[in-house]
Amino acid sequence: MPAEVQRIKGTKLPDAPPSSGDHTEARLLEPVATVVRGVYRLFLVGLVVGAVGPLVGTKLGLTWGGPNVCAESRSDFSTDGFTGRFRPHAGVEVMTRPSYCTDHADGAQRLFDFLGGFPSLLLVLGILFLLNRLIQGASREGVFTTRTAEHLRIAGWWLLLGCLVAEVVEAGAHAALLATLTQDYTFTADSWLAAWQPPYALVFTALGILTFARIMRAGVAMREDLEGTV
Repeated sequence: MPAEVQRIKGTKLPDAPPSSGDHTEARLLEPVATVVRGVYRLFLVGLVVGAVGPLVGTKLGLTWGGPNVCAESRSDFSTDGFTGRFRPHAGVEVMTRPSYCTDHADGAQRLFDFLGGFPSLLLVLGILFLLNRLIQGASREGVFTTRTAEHLRIAGWWLLLGCLVAEVVEAGAHAALLATLTQDYTFTADSWLAAWQPPYALVFTALGILTFARIMRAGVAMREDLEGTV
C-alpha cells in the first residue's frame, strides 16, 4: 500500500470545527454577541462606579435606595378625595396604591430594602457572565460543540433557579419591610406568599433554553457520528 494512502487512512478527524468556518459560525452569534458584550461591560463599569464612588466622595456612587426606605403596598385602595390633575367623572372610582417611606430607617429596614432588589441584580450579573462565557467559547471553538451546549445548559439552569430564588427572597424582604412601616400589617407566611409574584416569563424562557441546549447536544452527537463514518 502506498505511503500516501496510509497517511490518508491514518488521519484523524478534528475534534473542533475547521478554522476556515470559525468566522462563519461566529456570525451566527450576532447580534446577541455584541449586545451581551456591551451590556456586560457597562454593567461591570456601573458596579465599579457604584462601589468606588462613595469611597472617593463623589456623587457617582450607586447608593442602594437613597436616604429614604420605601415599601409599596401591593393592595389597591379606593379613595374619593382625589385632587390630582386628572379628576374623575361622576360615578368613577379611583384606586390608589400607597407607598410607605421613612427617612430614619434602622439597620433591619435597610437590610430588607437591600434584599428587595439585590437578588435580581445578582441574577442579571450571573446570566450576563454565563452568556458572555458562552459567546467567547463559541467564537473560539465553534458554535456546534459539546462545550457550547453545556454552557447553554448551565445558563438555563441559572436563569430557572435564580429567578425563582430571587423572587422568593425579594417577596419575603418586601413583606418584612412593609410590616415594619405599618401598624396593621404583620409579617406572616400568608403575607410572604401574597407578595410573591411568580416570574412566568423567565421560567418559560429558562425552560426553552434548557430544551434548546438538549437539542443542540443531540445535534452535536449526531454530527460527531456522521463525521466518524466518513
